[in-house]
Amino acid sequence: DQWMRAPVNDTALLGSVIVLGDAAAYDEGDGELLPATAQVAGQAGAYVARILSRGFDLETTPPLLPCIDPDLQDTCDVFYDPQLTRWLQFRGLDFSPPFKFLNLGMLAYTGGGEALSQVQIGDVPLLSIGGSVSYLLWRSVYLMKQVATRNRVLVTFDWWKSQLFGRDITRL
Repeated sequence: DQWMRAPVNDTALLGSVIVLGDAAAYDEGDGELLPATAQVAGQAGAYVARILSRGFDLETTPPLLPCIDPDLQDTCDVFYDPQLTRWLQFRGLDFSPPFKFLNLGMLAYTGGGEALSQVQIGDVPLLSIGGSVSYLLWRSVYLMKQVATRNRVLVTFDWWKSQLFGRDITRL
């Protein structure tokens, strides 16, 4: 559904299974499924992490903040944070907003030091180019998506090594 919960036959199980990844099928309401890409999976993962860390009750539709009723605060679990709940209520987030995908475009490496890129925000295209400039954009985005600085250095070193000495074909 729009909160990334798996459809279940038993309503008592609602919210106990979350669907994530590029193999998850989700319809935003326009009849078309979101593309099975890492961009969708990354945004969905960040969304689910946000609603789980904020403690929304996924058994309700739409998911509610826990322990809003002062009479039921004795039944709250050990992870309940009253300050976070008050802050989210102040921001008007008593209910979890549904997942919305923001399309940022596509990048595709075509080989030979060239790539294709389509940069957009939502439905507004900003840039569509191909060639070596697009290849530099692809490499920059790839490098920035590396989480650890160590990985960024290793990937950059590997690119330079391949440029200088060629690919290692001894394991073919």
